[in-house]
Amino acid sequence: MNILSLWEKIKKLRKEKNMTLKELAGDRITAAQISHIERDKSHTSYELLEYLSERLDVSIDYLLETKEMQSKKITDNLILESEIYIKKGELDDAEKEIHQIIEICEEYDLSENYGKCNYLLGNIYLKRKDSRKANFYFEKALFYFIKNDDKKRIFECYMNSADIYFEDGFYQVALTNYSFAKDILNQITTDEPDTYKDLYSKISKCYMRMDDSEKALEYIELIGSIDNNYSPTQEVEMLVLKAKKLLSEGKYLDSKYYFTKALKIIEKEENKDKLAQVYLTVGKIYGEMGDNEKLLQYSEKVYDLKKSDSDEYMMDSLFNIIESYIDSNNFEQAKKYSKLALAAAIKTKSKYDEFRALKYYCDIYKYKGETEISIEYLLKCIDIVSALDKEEVLGNLYIELGQLYSGISKDKELECYQKGVTIFKNLEII
Repeated sequence: MNILSLWEKIKKLRKEKNMTLKELAGDRITAAQISHIERDKSHTSYELLEYLSERLDVSIDYLLETKEMQSKKITDNLILESEIYIKKGELDDAEKEIHQIIEICEEYDLSENYGKCNYLLGNIYLKRKDSRKANFYFEKALFYFIKNDDKKRIFECYMNSADIYFEDGFYQVALTNYSFAKDILNQITTDEPDTYKDLYSKISKCYMRMDDSEKALEYIELIGSIDNNYSPTQEVEMLVLKAKKLLSEGKYLDSKYYFTKALKIIEKEENKDKLAQVYLTVGKIYGEMGDNEKLLQYSEKVYDLKKSDSDEYMMDSLFNIIESYIDSNNFEQAKKYSKLALAAAIKTKSKYDEFRALKYYCDIYKYKGETEISIEYLLKCIDIVSALDKEEVLGNLYIELGQLYSGISKDKELECYQKGVTIFKNLEII
């Protein structure tokens, strides 16, 4: 995609149409005048440009478009193409194209798109698990987004940087960035409650890592208040009514805006993964605080949300529910959900999840004092894990089996301990 001056466009279009200077000039001007225009030696009036646009079969807007305007349009489109590359996982192609876009942005001082390019590079390196480089580009992008007052992208940069700092164990720095993100979010006044819930759950996690459970709980309660106050169904109904009223008044663009907004809420409700992730995080925080009841409550929310999907979120919620019931000695409920987890694992053909479900059966019978049944389930677990690349897990299972055999068979107890120790030695753990 070439960025052309006015005279370059006229010359290029004339040659593409195989027109001579005289043919383009027609009876309006001379061939010599056209030659001067094509060499940027002559001023062109608006009326003359209208005439030339008709002769060349293009819009006058195309001829009047400056190099700066062209460069903005071209880089806008190339950025969209780069985003598609990233979503398809074609990161090398995306990076190559982004660096080409950056060259255009630098030449024509397109600071907004320069910021977007650095933001996309940050995403690329995030996908490559290179957090240092990713953060470098997010912070670089942030400078340009602040310069252009692009609050939505400022918020995204702070969130991404905070996530990186959190994963690297810099909880205070992460919290500072989340706080900046919160300030920006309040300025945006978004009506998307999930955005607030995601942010608050991450702030809460920071406080938990910093041993400030009181603050962590404060943000968890904020999530709860959002859940209680927000009804997507009611909001959709309100937006549709507003859209219909505008439509009846002939305000078609305004009506379309509200219909589109309602559709986005419906689509977001259909994509439940992010909400499930937030609830799992909240439950985990309560679990770390020793609040088993709240862990169970949020795990059940995830299960209700995802039980028709049989995905990792549903499985994690089931395992949390089972652990909660085991911890509260409610073994019948624990068995009920273990059965559900086992059925889901078999359905999805996940051998590791099948092992995890059977292991809970083993734990339940162990805590009930029914050692022989517990051993049967543990042997099934060992059979499954032996076929997986989980040597450390296998070693721990043999050690646990040895503990179960103590008091039943000293020979089997010793045999299991030896197998476990051998595995750990091979892994250089001991």
